[in-house]
Amino acid sequence: MSYLYIVAVIVLLYAGMHFFTELSHRQKLSMAGVLLLIIAGAVAWNQSVDAQQEHVRAVILKFSQHQTLECRGVEVNDRTFTLSVGTQSFIANSGTPHAGQIYDAAGCR
Repeated sequence: MSYLYIVAVIVLLYAGMHFFTELSHRQKLSMAGVLLLIIAGAVAWNQSVDAQQEHVRAVILKFSQHQTLECRGVEVNDRTFTLSVGTQSFIANSGTPHAGQIYDAAGCR
């Protein structure tokens, strides 16, 4: 549905350029094309960020369900690591082989 709004905005901008500017037809099409590329890039970026956030949520859910994760070759579980919700990372507990190490949840699977 939001894509329809994007198309409508592009059409309105093109119509505004057509009726209220003295640009050539080619310049107007070029400006509309550049605007379309910028919007398409923003949409692709948002989809990429959404996918990464979904991955992090899935990793944190598995950790919360007492499952073992792999982060940069290290097994991470709730017995040897603590979840830092604010930074979305796993911090090794003291007295464990990896004490003091921090692993970003985005890099885990």
